[in-house]
Amino acid sequence: MTDDLRDLKNGNHHAIEAFYRQYSALVINWVIRLGGPWLDPQDVAQDVFEKALGRLSSLDDHGSAAAWLYGVTRRVVANARRRAAFRRFVGLGCYEIPDPETDGDQLLNRLHQRRRMQLLLEQLTALHREVIVLVDLEERTAPEVAKMLNISVGTVYSRLHHGRKKLRAVLEAEISDKADAAAVAAALRGTP
Repeated sequence: MTDDLRDLKNGNHHAIEAFYRQYSALVINWVIRLGGPWLDPQDVAQDVFEKALGRLSSLDDHGSAAAWLYGVTRRVVANARRRAAFRRFVGLGCYEIPDPETDGDQLLNRLHQRRRMQLLLEQLTALHREVIVLVDLEERTAPEVAKMLNISVGTVYSRLHHGRKKLRAVLEAEISDKADAAAVAAALRGTP
């Protein structure tokens, strides 16, 4: 066990702060990509870190902290999606309001494209969506994803194949212009 991990498990304030700084952006990205447009990424990420800090004892001393944190994120996002679906069903859901300080048509277009891609990802099953997010958007290797999800590499490739096939069909139905589809994908990755 490393000193940082020992300090984290012992509740050292500086270690917790460093853990948050190291992983917060990654967790927020996972929440955005796995959670879809109905979740507030900041709120859900906060929940992820609260759960993670409460479950530090389950963090393997020799395992990957990122893989463990991804598992916590998956569970928290799944619960948040269920709550959001219920709120939408009973009319309590609300759409995200863009920050009034943002300017420019390019930013607005990028936000619109991201939202469209999130809605397209929503049409995939959770199993396919998470593999697409981790491999295609996070650019992780299949063996790394297999370890994170505790599944075989073959299962990763199978889910990736079927998820891409479904996403391709949805994209073809939703977006007729190939340049538009590429722009949506680029916006989701955060590239201009």
